[in-house]
Amino acid sequence: MAKEPAAPPLRADGLQIEEDRAFQRRFWRAQRLAWLAFAAACLVALLGLTGSGGAFQKSVMRFEGARVEFPRISRREGPDELKVRFERPAPSHGLRIGRDFLDRFSVERIQPEPERSTLSGAAQSFVFAAEGEGPRTVTLDIRAKHFGWTRLEVGIGAETRTAHILILP
Repeated sequence: MAKEPAAPPLRADGLQIEEDRAFQRRFWRAQRLAWLAFAAACLVALLGLTGSGGAFQKSVMRFEGARVEFPRISRREGPDELKVRFERPAPSHGLRIGRDFLDRFSVERIQPEPERSTLSGAAQSFVFAAEGEGPRTVTLDIRAKHFGWTRLEVGIGAETRTAHILILP
């Protein structure tokens, strides 16, 4: 017959188990760190730092007489918007968008449609007809094609500003 294993000795606290306390403490410490990492990831997502909502999802570039609102962080193949608000009245408004941005994003719709569009080596320019008092808003529905760090260069009138967008997979 097989011999039964000996019962573990009785500990001072009354439990009759064998355990490696040092290992258990290391395991609990790692578990607490993992919970903190999960909580931090949830907080980052709630703040909008992973795209698609939250207080920090959008960023704004200010120009003389206009402002451009764009996503700080976008998701690959996820829909986003780039909004341009022209605050001063004028018969037409011009907008230039750099080639780097257009290589990484597809423009699915421009509302309202531009009166004229011009391509150059470094940018694409749009001209929008306007009537009456402002402000006027132009919305570009965009979708990221590739992930990575992307440069957004926007020009309105004689001013040009540059910002960066992170595209997550």
